[in-house]
Amino acid sequence: MNKVERSVFLSKWIRPSSDSEQDRQNRAERMIREAIERHDVFSTTDVAIYAKGSYANNTNVRLDSDVDIVVECRDCFYFDYYPSSIQPSVPSSAYTGKWTPALWREEVLAALAKHFGPREVDSSGAIAIVIAEKYGSRPSADVVPSFRYRRFYSADRSSYEEGSKVFGTTGKDVINWPQQQLENGREKNSATGGRYKNYARALKNAENVLSDSKTISAKPSYLMECLAWNVPDDILTSGDLDDGFRATLGWLYTHLTSKYERENWVEPNRLKYLFGPYQKWSVDDGKELVHETWKFLYA
Repeated sequence: MNKVERSVFLSKWIRPSSDSEQDRQNRAERMIREAIERHDVFSTTDVAIYAKGSYANNTNVRLDSDVDIVVECRDCFYFDYYPSSIQPSVPSSAYTGKWTPALWREEVLAALAKHFGPREVDSSGAIAIVIAEKYGSRPSADVVPSFRYRRFYSADRSSYEEGSKVFGTTGKDVINWPQQQLENGREKNSATGGRYKNYARALKNAENVLSDSKTISAKPSYLMECLAWNVPDDILTSGDLDDGFRATLGWLYTHLTSKYERENWVEPNRLKYLFGPYQKWSVDDGKELVHETWKFLYA
């Protein structure tokens, strides 16, 4: 593939969702918000409803436009100390309200089923409750029932990061840091003149093309955003669009093959390491994606 042909691909791959897709995404978020706000059981509860993931961070791509919406109970919060050796100096009082993780999920599900209809709601997943796509009206949506979470860095709790904790139905809990991801992503995107999010979308579109053709196995979308995040700003911004993406792929593959280099890579929230047994992906997933994208565009 020559430079002109690559430029055509890249100019398409870096585009965010179209205006019509964005309208459908916004409609899905609005309908979920209405479902929760109309549920009488939540009338005296502090509930936060917000978007997270690629939809919120503007790294989603055309024809891949589902939305992730958090429905978070803020009547209480869960917490840990980091490092775990910290001995708390402030006594903690246990939450005595009614909201257990099981009941919270049950009522979020009830609110969604009442608003959208039970046939439109799938609660079989361990983490998210899925709202079915309505073709031409709204994309599918993953609704995540969660609780406020804090990671304390001091014994007196004066220093902490605030995130979100999800209790999976299979016993596996997930801690997310959506606000940190949002703020850090905006900062890096500004520092790179938009290249960070452009190349995150390019990697996502490359994965779509390569997995559709069975060249690679399908990868979680967030992996591509994380890979782009770890590329230094001066690599992302080198040369024109084609030069920069070539440099990005080259840097990623070189450093993915070095355990010493990649072991300190983090997610865009800067609070979770990119590679570890708790992730849905492996180093080999990253290497396969980068290698096959290089072959597709530059070989």
